[in-house]
Amino acid sequence: MKLPRNSVSAKAPSKSILPGQWRIWPTGWRIGDVIFRSKPENKNRQAADWLARLHADDRSVRDEAAFHAWLKADPSHAPAFENASTIWDAVGGLRDDPRPAPPRPPEGVSRRAVMAGGAGLILTCGLGLGWQQAHAGVYETGVGEQRRFVLDDNTRIMLDTNTQVRFTANSSRRLLSLASGRVDVEIARDVRPFVIEAGERSAIAPAGRLDLRRDDDVVLVTAVQGSAQVRSGNGSVELAAGHRIAMGPGRQDKLDQPEIDDLLAWQSGRLAFRDETVAQAVAEMNRYSRRELVIADPQAGALRLSGVYRVGDPEAFARSLAELLPVEIAAEPDKIRIAAYR
Repeated sequence: MKLPRNSVSAKAPSKSILPGQWRIWPTGWRIGDVIFRSKPENKNRQAADWLARLHADDRSVRDEAAFHAWLKADPSHAPAFENASTIWDAVGGLRDDPRPAPPRPPEGVSRRAVMAGGAGLILTCGLGLGWQQAHAGVYETGVGEQRRFVLDDNTRIMLDTNTQVRFTANSSRRLLSLASGRVDVEIARDVRPFVIEAGERSAIAPAGRLDLRRDDDVVLVTAVQGSAQVRSGNGSVELAAGHRIAMGPGRQDKLDQPEIDDLLAWQSGRLAFRDETVAQAVAEMNRYSRRELVIADPQAGALRLSGVYRVGDPEAFARSLAELLPVEIAAEPDKIRIAAYR
């Protein structure tokens, strides 16, 4: 049995990212249009709680003593804890990826993942490919596809699912227009400024690395490396490295400092969630698949989760939810319904 560091062994994450109500809900699965139920089992809930407590920054000697007392209290407790630890370790193994890492890889995001449970397959389109040389023109990806390109000026771009960009350049500037989706831009240094446009908003930098996302009228720009000048209808702002700005119609631009490792997880075919609702996670997962995840009731959508999940396999994602949350799943050919357990 592997236990967290300082209690026996195994590396603990830097933060406690298991919410207090985190639970394992064992489930049985069958293939076809059936309901997959997840029924609570006390020892497994307790094991998940102990796993959370032992990986917390503020765990104490008293916690560890109480844990060992719990282990000795019932012979079934040790296997239950081992099962919870196996799920944790399976998530931690997600980042052991043989593909070349981006300039700043999402290290650490996997150990923050708590609820993956082996969810999903890596995208097969683009992620396993090298950089492709690109010239001026339009570049795009379909649903569930990611692609990398090297532009004429040696700038490297990576397109997320369902994304379209256009690149042009002349003697005075380089211009990348984001029509929809998400793009990571590693800007090659040049005397010409590099401009990224997304509708009426733009980001300008001579070099560095930017992550831009455009969803309808909402645009997010993150300065991953280096700074950028960001312009919108509200004026201009100098965006420092590690900061993000969210711009939308009829509202003030919002600045924050996201967890960069989590933000870049999409580049390795994963999505990282940190205490977000199931509804928010489902909306993100649906961007990568034509088989839709559907929230059947508000109670299911309001449940919260933290974790990292591989994209492109909605059934595996739903299965992990059924294992870890009080929900039941109904699989249909074109959709998967998620409802609160009754």
